[in-house]
Formats: sequence, structure tokens, C-alpha cells
Amino acid sequence: MADRRTALALTAGGVAIAAGVESAAHAALARSRRPEVSERALSFDDGWLFQRGEGQGLEAVALDDAGWRKLTLPHDWSVEDLPGRDTPFDKKALAGTATGFTTGGEGWYRKHFRVDQFPAGRRIEILFEGAYLESDVWLNGRHLGRNVHGYIPFAFDLTPFLDRTGDNVLAVRVRNPGKNSRWYSGSGIYLPVKLNILPGGARLARWGVSAWTRSLSGGRADIALSTRVDQPDARLKVATRLRDDNGKVVAQAISPAAAQVEQSLSVRGPKLWSAAQPSLYTLETVLLDGDKTVDLVTQPFGIRIITFDTQRGMCVNGDPVKLRGGCVHHDNGLLGACSFADAADRRVRLLKERGFNAIRSSHNPSSPHLREACDRLGMFLIEEAFDAWHVAKLPQDFATQFPAHWEEVIRAMVLPARNSPSVIMWSIGNEIPDRSTDEGVKWQWMLANAVKRLDATRPVTAGINGSLGAPMIAAQGTARPGRAGKVDNASTIFLDIPGYNYRLNDIQRERKQYPERVVYASETFASNMVDYARLMEREPWFLGEFLWTAMDYIGEAGIGATVQLKNGTPPFGSTGWPWVNAWCGDIDLIGHQKAASLARDVVWGLSQLEMTVHYPVPEGMYEYVTSWGWPDERMSWNWEGQEGKPLTVRFYTPGDRVEVLLNGSKIGEAKVSPDKMRAEYAVPYAPGTIEAVAYRGGTVIGRRRLTTTGAPAAIRCTAEQGQWQGGQDELSYVQIEILDASGRIVPVAQDRLAITVKGPAELLAFGSADPKWTGSVKSPETAAFRGRALAILRGQGKSGRVSIRVSAKGLRDGSVTLG
Repeated sequence: MADRRTALALTAGGVAIAAGVESAAHAALARSRRPEVSERALSFDDGWLFQRGEGQGLEAVALDDAGWRKLTLPHDWSVEDLPGRDTPFDKKALAGTATGFTTGGEGWYRKHFRVDQFPAGRRIEILFEGAYLESDVWLNGRHLGRNVHGYIPFAFDLTPFLDRTGDNVLAVRVRNPGKNSRWYSGSGIYLPVKLNILPGGARLARWGVSAWTRSLSGGRADIALSTRVDQPDARLKVATRLRDDNGKVVAQAISPAAAQVEQSLSVRGPKLWSAAQPSLYTLETVLLDGDKTVDLVTQPFGIRIITFDTQRGMCVNGDPVKLRGGCVHHDNGLLGACSFADAADRRVRLLKERGFNAIRSSHNPSSPHLREACDRLGMFLIEEAFDAWHVAKLPQDFATQFPAHWEEVIRAMVLPARNSPSVIMWSIGNEIPDRSTDEGVKWQWMLANAVKRLDATRPVTAGINGSLGAPMIAAQGTARPGRAGKVDNASTIFLDIPGYNYRLNDIQRERKQYPERVVYASETFASNMVDYARLMEREPWFLGEFLWTAMDYIGEAGIGATVQLKNGTPPFGSTGWPWVNAWCGDIDLIGHQKAASLARDVVWGLSQLEMTVHYPVPEGMYEYVTSWGWPDERMSWNWEGQEGKPLTVRFYTPGDRVEVLLNGSKIGEAKVSPDKMRAEYAVPYAPGTIEAVAYRGGTVIGRRRLTTTGAPAAIRCTAEQGQWQGGQDELSYVQIEILDASGRIVPVAQDRLAITVKGPAELLAFGSADPKWTGSVKSPETAAFRGRALAILRGQGKSGRVSIRVSAKGLRDGSVTLG
């Protein structure tokens, strides 16, 4: 094995690169003009035709596609109703619980377009940000190539085969075959497609700009830049500008163009990026011919340095920060895999409101939408490449393609994301089988080095479960910096920071043997939240945890289920039909807190007291909770039929005791268990109000109450966003609640709902958080779950008011207007 050519001092501040700034920079940049055509990212999402199912010759130019369905990307056919049925779910689906009983198969897309509006000398490329799973692309009957990874961007040059004056036909076949995913993947072109209009000669390379903060000192930030230029011309120059949020240029540099251009910028009084204060600049890279702009790339950039060490843990701009993280899969709930900027923003906002400051993208690179939301809103992000290497977990998973295509996946993960301030680590795998064998260690070394060649400023990590493997010693030529000749484990020897999946009991034990190791918990059970919080408080070298999972998702159906079984019946191995979502999230499928999230609010200091009621278990039965689950606790005091029977009421608090009142009278006190921050009390059920008062040292620190509601009487509709412009990619999330006559949400309501939408908007999804809902999510009819439902609308690129009305038998209609 060759020497590692890049090093990491466990810092995102990284490597110093010297570069001069020419004295003519200010004058040249001031004179520079916008390019005649600078459309590097024209939306290509509109005007597609689609047909589900296999076919021959569907790429042919002369094919009659007049009967194909018209649609606007992004698109996911796995969440759409099956042909001839009113549901996307099939009890006999090939992948079963893994994909939530949805199906894959094959789909074809076609698009007719013209390019005569662009100058003849321009190079025209197409960029697919993501399509699941195997994609083949044809232009005017010519096969351009294929992509075999479902979570990475890929691009093709259209130029050689374009008709510059007439009609062009683009055809895309997307196949989602066999058992290839352990979770819901979706099917189709689920991310945007962009048309890139580029210079015909010299141009800035795709994802060719690399920028990182080299140092912060004396009120100044020094930034190093490296820019790749395709077909460089000696007469050209590369100019770089950094603009603040007001558009003012705060630093700039100019250098002669070359295949690789190294520069540096210096910023006085920089606004630093952190998850708590996500200040962003705009980085402009310009290819100049005199004062003419030949090519231009702009991207957000955050000035920050992140370091990791055993004494202080993770420090952001010098300040210690603990990771309060959550793992997320890529689907957007009722939208399936379809990705929108508004959906990503909403997810990050919901998580931040619940105290999360970090996301682990599991187990694939995140969408550009999610990464950009993390940059803009302030959320640390771990990008992950693989769920499998050379050994398969499922018969048709990426292990079948890994030996031939692993390197392009690493490049596609790192290059587009390396300037994102939110990204703090690169993960090269999750729970990889045979990772501790000689072959597995070799792949670990190759993958880590491939990442380092592209970005030497961030740690390489992986999610590791079970045994770490045999002790090993890396030689001088292969070891990571400072580790030559030192004992490590086979699973961690080439990782900068190991991630531990469900290894709580091993963390401190292994610390004694490996005192130089910095670790974090890459997957955790909700039931261990107090243990991880205490470990974070106590040990600086323990960076924090990533809960499995932060939000519910389709697929891995029922892994967080809680069920009632007959005494003597062994725990089930799998929930099976009709469970279709995982039900292991702190936040449910439509964005509301579940019981575990309330407990986490207390553990993370967002609340001083939360109260839930355990769903009663009938005599002769017992409750089984999976490892990823949580007891069936409800935020409800509606228990018709349980009058006089004792109900277990749970209290989560940092206090030492909880006083319990029923209908205004004190009925007892509960002592808090400090190791779980929890207490409970058996309360004979009577309709009315139950109230809890938490004390610490005799002082009241919190109050909570639950009140029995009346029968469902009305519907309330509330649009989450404040403004509606009706843009084609704009989403509106409309929360729907079933209320009693006093305006309180009825937590047991399951009324059938019907929605009508009038105006320039499309109903994308309509449904609830019910983990066992096997009906349509595209129909204008659904059922409430625990008093709630959600409608998601998409603008149509037109102005005008949109009226939404939701009705149910016997209830007063609810309505809301957008725009």
C-alpha cells in the first residue's frame, strides 16, 4: 500500500496553501461583466412525459408518446397508487417490510426540448441530482451512459448529439429491481434535473472549487482556495470574490488561469458560521478574459474551523460543542422520496425546535436540498457513502456494483459538499459486513484515502456495530497521522473518528485501552437518552449521539413498534403487514412530537416537565417494545371505558418529586428516579383534568395538565408557512386538526376526511402519521390519526389565491386560503 498523500490533524482548519493576490485584482473585477450566457443551473423539471412499466425501443426519437402521462419533476412512482388500485402498498411486495410494502420496477421518462435560444458555441450538459436506482439516458436515440447508484448526482454532455435548430428527445429509463434497499428508497427521478449552459472552451470544472478556512486569529480569517479549470487558456484569469450577506465584496483575489489554481483570501472581522449562528457568505469564482466574464460559479460559504481532540472534544471556532444528533433516511414522509427545498427546510426547522443540532445522512449522501438547508439554517451534517461494500446485505444491493463504482460514489459525495460549512465528517460506511477481515481492512484504507485526496480537512468516520475486530498495528507508510506503530482495531484502524452503533456499554470500557480515541454514538436507542446525555456531560472525548431516528420514515416497517401480546407468547421477530412506516422516530411522519420526544425535551433541557399516559394493557396480555421503540404512551386523558381503573401516568422531569392532582384534588406524589429522570403514578381514571406539578428542592419547576375533550365537532386547517407565492417548487404544509366544541384537539379522533383545492396549486399528498395506513396518500380522501392529518400542496408557477377546504361527516368544515 502506498503512502497516504494527505494528512489530517483532526481539524477542519486544515492545510495551509500560499497564494498571491495580484495588484490588478480590484480593477479587473470591477470592470468584469456578466457572461452573455451564465445559466449553469437552468431548471429542467417541467414538461416531462412518463410511463410506468417495461418496454422496448422507448428511447426512439420517432416513438409516439402522445399518450404518456405529463408531469413535473421531482417524481417518485413508488408512493403513487398502483395501477388499478387505490393504494401504493401491496401486502405481497417483493421487499416487504424493508420498503414498507411498496414496489419498484421500471419507469420511462421522455422530454422534448429545443436549444436554439442558446449560442451555437455553447457546451450543453444535463445534470441529474439523483434518480433511484439504475438510470440509462439517451439523447436523440444515442445512449449517453448510465448511473448505478441511487443517491448521487450524475451528468452527461449533450453537445455532440444535439439538434441545434430542431426538436430534441431525451429519454431516461430508471430501474429499481429486486431487493436492493433495507429502507424505503422510492423509484424514479426524485431530485431536480438541471440544464447546464457552459462555455465551449475554457470553463470552471464541475465542483472544481474547493475552499476552507485555514486559520482564525487576530480578528482575521485566512481562507485557502483551489480551483480546477477545464481546457485552461493562458490569456485567461481566475478571479475569486467573497461577498457578505449584503452583497459587499469583503475579499478578492485574481490569478492566471491554469488546470489547478491556488489562491487565498483574508477577511477582517469575519462573521463565523456555527449551528447556533449560521452566518453565510457568497463565494464567486469567475473565469475572466480581460474584463469579460467567460464563466461564473457562485456558492454559499461559511467561515468556520472545527477541531476534534480528547481534551475538549469537538470545538467550533474554539468553543466546545456536543452533538445532539439524529439519523434520518432520505424520504420526506407523505411525499415519498421526492425532494424539495421547502421539505428540507421544514425538516431542519422541526429538528432544531426539538434541540437537535446534527444530522447523520443514513446511509447515503444527502440531497443537495437537505445539505443546503443545514448550511442556511445551522445544522451539523455527517455525509455517508455506503450501507454495503464488497459483501451484500440484500441480493441486489450496491455490493453488486461496489467494486466497479465505489470511487465515483466517493467523488460524488465529497466534491459537491466539501464547501458546505455544515458538513463535519465523511462516513465511508454503515455496519459493513466482513469489515474486520483482511479484505475489509483493505477497503477501509482505500476508501479513507480516496476521501482524503478530495478533502483533507474533515475526519473520516463510519458507523460500527458489534465487535471492532482484532488488534492491528499500521505501518508508517499506511497509518493515519500519529498512529504508526500503535495498536488499533481492524474496524477502526484507518478511521479518524469511529462512530459506535448501539455500543453504549463498550464506550468507556474501550476508553481504558485506547485513551487517544475520540468517539461518538452514530446510532442510539431512545431508551438510552439519559445515559448518553450524562456521558456527554462527563467525558469531553465523547462527542455526542445520533438517535435512530429523529423522524419517522416509510419502510423498515414497525422496527419501533409497540404491541400487545398474549402472556406466554414470545416476542415477534417482525411486525409485518399492515405496518408500513418505521414508527421509531422522535417526530412522527407529519411533523408532531411523540412520547419519546417529550422525554428528550426534558433530558436536553428544553422542558422542566412532560406527562404521558400509558395505553392500558388488558389482563392476560403484556406490552412488547422493540429495541428502537418506546412504550405506548399518549398525550391524552380520553380513556372512555376505563373509568375507575388505574392508568399508569408517567412524568419526565429533572426534579426530585411530582405532585399529582385529579380534577383539582391532590391524589398523591411520585418520586423521580434520577438515573432516568422519570416517575410514574397509578391514577384511577375519571374524566376531567389530570395535573402534574414538578418540584426540585421544594421549588416548583414545571406544570403540565391533560384534559378530557368532548366529541369531535369541527376541523381546523392551518398553513405552516407565512407567505405563499405559488412558485412551481414552492410547498405549503397544511395541518389539519379535529376539534371538540371548545376548540381542543381530540386525541382519539379518526374521522374520514375529504379535501378540495381550488386555485393554482396541486395536492401532492394527503395523509396522517398512522404507521398502519395502507390507503392512498395521493387521494383527496384520508383518515385522521390521533386527531391530526396533513395536506401538502405544490404551486404551479402562477399567481392567484388557493382555497383549501377539508370536510368530514358530522363536523364543521375547516378551511384556509393561501396567497
